[in-house]
Amino acid sequence: MSSPISISDDDDSFDVAPSLVEVPNISNTIVLSEDEDTVPTQSDVKMTRRSIIKNLFPTTSKMKGDFTQIEAKTLQNKPQHDITMEGVKVTLPVEPYSCQKAVMSKVICALNRKENCMVESPTGTGKTLALLCATLAWQKKFQDQISESQAKEIIGKHPEVVGAVDYITSPLKKEVPFPENFFSRKSFGEKSIYDVQTDEQSANQSKVEKRGNNCANEPREDGFVTIHKKLRKNSSDSLKPNSNVELSPGLVTPTKQPLQQDENTPEKVSLPVIYYGARTHKQLQQVVKEFKRTVYCGNASMTILSSRENTCLREYDNKQWPSKNDMCRGCTKTFQADKSSNQGSNCQFFDNRKALNHKTLPPAFDLTDLIEAGERLKACPFYAARDMASGANIVLCPYNYLVDPGIRNSMQINLQDNIVIIDEGHNIEDICRETASFDFKLHHLRSAIKEMAAVAALRCGSRHMISHIDFLLNVLKKWEQWFENQIPLIKNVVINNKEAIKLFEMEAFVNTLNEYNIGMDRYNGFSKNVLVFCKKLREDPRSLLGVTQSTGSLLESLETVMGYLFRDSCRNMKHFIPAFVRKVEFANENRSWRNSQFEKSVKNEQYILRLICLNPALIFAGLHSARTVILASGTLTPMDALKAELNTSFPHTISPKHAISTDRVWVGALGAAACTHAALRAAHAQDALGRAVRAACAATPHGVLCFVPSYDLIRVLRARWRDTGLWGELEELKDVFIESTDAKKHETMMQEYVESAESRGALLLSVYRGKVAEGMDFRDRQARAVIAIGIPYSNTKSIDVMEKKKYNDKYSRGSNGSLLGGGEWYRVHAYRALNQALGRCVRHKDDWGALLLIDSRFGNPHYREHLSSWVKSLFKTNDHSFEILEDLKSFMDKMNRDDTKTT
Repeated sequence: MSSPISISDDDDSFDVAPSLVEVPNISNTIVLSEDEDTVPTQSDVKMTRRSIIKNLFPTTSKMKGDFTQIEAKTLQNKPQHDITMEGVKVTLPVEPYSCQKAVMSKVICALNRKENCMVESPTGTGKTLALLCATLAWQKKFQDQISESQAKEIIGKHPEVVGAVDYITSPLKKEVPFPENFFSRKSFGEKSIYDVQTDEQSANQSKVEKRGNNCANEPREDGFVTIHKKLRKNSSDSLKPNSNVELSPGLVTPTKQPLQQDENTPEKVSLPVIYYGARTHKQLQQVVKEFKRTVYCGNASMTILSSRENTCLREYDNKQWPSKNDMCRGCTKTFQADKSSNQGSNCQFFDNRKALNHKTLPPAFDLTDLIEAGERLKACPFYAARDMASGANIVLCPYNYLVDPGIRNSMQINLQDNIVIIDEGHNIEDICRETASFDFKLHHLRSAIKEMAAVAALRCGSRHMISHIDFLLNVLKKWEQWFENQIPLIKNVVINNKEAIKLFEMEAFVNTLNEYNIGMDRYNGFSKNVLVFCKKLREDPRSLLGVTQSTGSLLESLETVMGYLFRDSCRNMKHFIPAFVRKVEFANENRSWRNSQFEKSVKNEQYILRLICLNPALIFAGLHSARTVILASGTLTPMDALKAELNTSFPHTISPKHAISTDRVWVGALGAAACTHAALRAAHAQDALGRAVRAACAATPHGVLCFVPSYDLIRVLRARWRDTGLWGELEELKDVFIESTDAKKHETMMQEYVESAESRGALLLSVYRGKVAEGMDFRDRQARAVIAIGIPYSNTKSIDVMEKKKYNDKYSRGSNGSLLGGGEWYRVHAYRALNQALGRCVRHKDDWGALLLIDSRFGNPHYREHLSSWVKSLFKTNDHSFEILEDLKSFMDKMNRDDTKTT
């Protein structure tokens, strides 16, 4: 057998993957003469049989980056730990913990049965590695099963290939891997380019095409078919998951109707794609590191999705473009209207995006790697990553890309029958509610009206869009009138914390919309016009000159949230609460409370219509089409309540024990003060808190993380401790850092913290639910102790929290006890954030560290009820603070000595 075919012309050259050409077409394989009556000899048939078998089960490959070469190299260089569970052989780079085995078994069982799985695995138990290895191993076995079925199908169509079926079922077959993208992830119900022409008519057509069509297949001396470059491109572009691929002319021309197949046969099955979502790209960076350790890296192709804001390489001119999204669409869609144009776009990175692909990237890459490669190759990371997603086995992305239907559509993410993993999913309830909620701001509305009016005036430039533009402009002006009618009413509402809020009963709110002809009767027409307009804006923005992406987003968001209210006979109205909000900024703090003088002191004001979603199940329902949804985190308890909130069945749940030895973790509570919001206003409580933090830092070597409920409290504590000199004492013990709300500053600060923690020692003050608390990995010296101050209850004055508590109180009575009442939901919500912060240290079985909870309430068992089970099992409490601190110091001294000896 010859090496893979290299096809070139004057402008370009590339290799054709063996999966596309190295299975011979029987009708074209034996070419002895142009005479149709020529009969192949027995030796010819024997040669054909060997060719088919060799191509179905290759043992070597010479192609650069080929699946078999990468897999062999990976297997050779990495230690192997194989374990078989639920009929699937899983290979890990380390000896798995018992908790990892339990997680993998549950996940594979869920995948086999097409059911959902909920995984609560404590910190340091290798949850991410277990999820990756289990799903990738299952995916590979699934691919092998389809491959074997397809091989049998081909052999079954060609009985002259004697002995091939015996070879397929022999032990030798199991030792030989299939080539990369053996099926190119095509649905088996589609015709593959492995399909063979078996009748005389298709053979005759092949001869006609090879004589007269430059795009046709041409026979080679070794019996393979040379595929023209144009056909190669067409076929590769069409091989997308779960797509209905139209046959490329010249490749296959079947003349017989295929037999009807049962929907469960391999012919109706496609290889599921794994969508792995985490909260942030920092967390995805950890996922990539774990993926890189596995034997599946290089075997399974990957990509990582991100926004234009994160990946655009073109220099951004904020004077010319309102946003990077507008710049991207304006530069890349310049010639969209002229399909026949051979010219490129106005962006060299976009035009060269194909240079960034699986061959030019390492087998595992994170967002930073992708951007650096894009800069080196002058290729667009944003579009390249999207292109690679169509042929990837595993797609990584922030999990709002999977949850938000708008982002799913724009990124062309299809979850149908695929595998969805939501890691660090303890916030999934909040994410879903926030996704379905909508803030409609008056100044955004007026900007959109201005842009739409301008494009409407250019009647000749958008003739085919005039009716849509006029309709939408009319609706937006009606909304402006609605806002203006509400403003006098909201000005009579008292302002608290720079906000005045007027709540509507849903029925009354809808009535006001109907009065302005923007209600339920107008929704269908509005929806259709938004669809047409936004499609045009995406595909050909130059025809809507002056309309920015923010206007398109506003229209789509408004259509979506109105759809929740008015679709399906308005059955979802009860899950929303409308609120009209006035936000103000004052020119100075010395303002009069007389109405006339008060209004004069207002410097800036915003008017916002908030449609607040109270039921996360509305959004999570969009994931129900997936084969399996795996929701994983260290803190999902109580699971039954989470299932009820999401209104989703999770037949498979697991919460394994911690992998670390109990003598390597210290957990205690210190009753220095009752750390409620009101109590911490007192100076003596702030001083007691400072002394406790100083004592913990003095006892703990290297890194210490300290979590508090809010940034405001950090500012208050820092000011007080500076006044008393305690801040200076902390700085004598360690370098002190404060978590930044700015993303770039935060990255720099974290690098400095890690360096200090490894050397002199460092203290990092952070907030619950912040970047540091959510999924960041602090191992070994980076965090020898976590100090948790107070219990992070949400602000009870928040309209979202108040209405959610009322909603749960109302509907928990009819949910068979699964949906928590408002008060209990509020409590569980706080403890999930607390448990997440406590999990930042002790990241592997050889790690060690301490958890110090500072709040007198932890002395009461009621306040320990919702702590993670592994934390409760190690919990120590004492009325005498000095005894707790002495016990902490003894633990630190012992572990530090042991650590020094080991080093």
